[in-house]
Amino acid sequence: MQRLKGMSVNEMLNSIARIEERIRLNLSDIQKILLTTDGSMTRTLEVLTGRPVMIITKVRTPINADNDLANELKIKVGEEANYRVVYLKDSDSDRALIFARSWTPVMRLSGVIKKDLTSTDMPIGKILTKHKLETRREVTSIELLEAEVMLKRAFKIDSELMLSRFYNIIHESKILIRINEVFPLSSFR
Repeated sequence: MQRLKGMSVNEMLNSIARIEERIRLNLSDIQKILLTTDGSMTRTLEVLTGRPVMIITKVRTPINADNDLANELKIKVGEEANYRVVYLKDSDSDRALIFARSWTPVMRLSGVIKKDLTSTDMPIGKILTKHKLETRREVTSIELLEAEVMLKRAFKIDSELMLSRFYNIIHESKILIRINEVFPLSSFR
């Protein structure tokens, strides 16, 4: 069995230092927490904003894993994955707080959890809690990137640098879900 490994704290700090060097600006403590947390992003945002966070699903579709995705999820090429794009939004605004994409190997899902992950707007953390799944999260990368079209739409911006992270939710030593979360560099300052 291949050992799954996320970034160490030092690797995360080094990634943040490289971003700060590139932008010649220190990230806020909140930005650093959002990039490195191994807890529920929805719950963290609700604590930070003091308001409920809504999940707005923009895309939910089954896809067949290409070489890159199969390698990332540790599945075979052609196996089905559920692809989901959501906006995590403050209930008082129409602008996204976080843009999130997820890829879930369908073969690793059973019954009700499969239904919840592939057909509801429930946050992933709440689905995992609801089904009492014991999981861990491993951050695999922290990056700075240019806003692409989907991100410009989500955040209602023309152009901006974005903070991004990828992480895996691990269950029974296998990747249950791979997630990419992105937010503008100007957010959470």
